[in-house]
Amino acid sequence: MMSIFTITGPLYSQNQTIYANGSEGDSIVNWKEIIDRYSNEGNAPIWSVCIDVPKKAKASSTLSPQGKYNFNANNINDNDPLTAWIEGKSDYGIGESFSVSNFSGTRVYIFNGYQHSYSSWKNNSRVKKFRVYAGGDTLCYLELKDVMGGQYFVLPHVEDESVWHKFEIVEVYKGDKWSDVAITEIHGRSCCFTSNTNILSLNKPLKIDKLQKGNEISSLDIATGKIKATKVIQSAKQIHHTLLKVSTEDHTVELTPTHPLFIKDYGLISLFDLKREHKFNNYQEMLNKVEILVWNNEKQKSEYQKLMKIDEINGEFETYSILELEKGKTYIANGFITSVY
Repeated sequence: MMSIFTITGPLYSQNQTIYANGSEGDSIVNWKEIIDRYSNEGNAPIWSVCIDVPKKAKASSTLSPQGKYNFNANNINDNDPLTAWIEGKSDYGIGESFSVSNFSGTRVYIFNGYQHSYSSWKNNSRVKKFRVYAGGDTLCYLELKDVMGGQYFVLPHVEDESVWHKFEIVEVYKGDKWSDVAITEIHGRSCCFTSNTNILSLNKPLKIDKLQKGNEISSLDIATGKIKATKVIQSAKQIHHTLLKVSTEDHTVELTPTHPLFIKDYGLISLFDLKREHKFNNYQEMLNKVEILVWNNEKQKSEYQKLMKIDEINGEFETYSILELEKGKTYIANGFITSVY
């Protein structure tokens, strides 16, 4: 379970509206095709990597099953983009809700509508605005985009992670055919480093597992190559079972496969995505071909170094990530330049 280990981000009033950002994929997302492609390549689907699925889900109402399909609340935390919760009222579901437990207020991804297919997404209604509760008290309002794929937001932090978060429908985007309102999936997401990672600071390196809100670390301006000080606003920890041990000539780090690094000619991208996009059969085929941006502390400048060694390691690992900085987005972990995202 992902959890916050620093007190988080900005404070919100009960009337504060949070707006979701971004979407994954094109305006039409064919999940069946994506699942088949990942399965044929022998890879885990991207939405199952680095995620924190709520432990339990329940709903105020549920649409009755239709043939082999059900629309129960646990469809929103089953890690399957082809299933969905659909509320059971005869109108547009205003006032209906779903609730999830053991759900931390880190970066949260939600998949709006019934994304089993484009036609099911378009024909059914989607959520425009939720009223969000924590333990029965109003936390904020959340406004979603009317797009397929995932979109993300950050909720105000709640100290008690066992509390239930309730998402009550306030406004909807009307479907072309049906008033039924659907949500496909909701989960937290974070990609991380192991505890033996040092974060560069202008004073002395800080262990990533000891970071606290307000700690001052170094951030690199990629355009100018200059280092500047910034402060940690939000951090997280999570259990992972697969990591990569990545080495260049001078640096080594252990991180989750989807954590992005700055790769020459590609920009900010994870080794997982780079391998998939270029159809490498395994990570070893990337050795001496990929160059990663690192920080040369002696020369006080960034430089590219070739990927010399990469090993996949399995087990149970407590991992850590920086989710938000006061200024800038980049930070330096064991010499590797990376970014919050």
